[in-house]
Amino acid sequence: MINLLPPKEKEQLLLDRNKKLVTILGCMTIIFLICLSLVLLLVKSYISEKVDSGKSILDATEKKYQTSDFLFYDNLVKKYNTDLVVVDTFYKKQIYFTDIIKNILDIQRPDGLFFNDISVKNSEKDNKIEVNISGISDTRDNLLTFKDNIEKNNKIKNVYFPPNIWVKTKDIDFYVTFEILPDTK
Repeated sequence: MINLLPPKEKEQLLLDRNKKLVTILGCMTIIFLICLSLVLLLVKSYISEKVDSGKSILDATEKKYQTSDFLFYDNLVKKYNTDLVVVDTFYKKQIYFTDIIKNILDIQRPDGLFFNDISVKNSEKDNKIEVNISGISDTRDNLLTFKDNIEKNNKIKNVYFPPNIWVKTKDIDFYVTFEILPDTK
C-alpha cells in the first residue's frame, strides 16, 4: 500500500498515534495503581480487624487470670523457681569427696606402702582440694615409686614430700600433701 500523504500529515498522524498510545498506557497505569491501593486497603483493614480481635481476647484472658487464687499460685511458683535455681547452683558447686577418695585410691601403691591417715580439705575461696596423707613405707624405693605414681596422675598438682623422710632407707614414716583438681560436672 502506498501512502500518498504529504510528510507533514504523516508526522501528524504518527504524533496522534503516539498520543493515543501514551494516553491508553497512562490510563492503564492509573487503573492499576487504584486497584493496588484498594487491595492494600482491604489487607490493612483485615489485619487491623484481626489485631483488634486478638487484643480483645488477650484482655479477656488477662482478666480471667487476675484472680487472687491465680496470683497467689503465680507468686508461689516464682518463689519455688528461684529456690530451685539456688539449689541447682549449690549442687553444681558441690565436691564429691567419694570421688576424691577414689582418685587417691586409684594411685598405684607398692606392696610395702600403707596409709595411716588421709585428710581432705576443701578451700572454697580458691576452689582447691588439699589432701594430706600419712603412712608407712618399708623401703625408700617403694616410697619413690609411690611419689612417681602420684606425679603421673594428671588430676594431682603441687605434690610435696618433706625432705626429712628421704633420710631413712627402711621403715619410713612419710607425709605427703597435694592438691586434686575438682571434676567439673
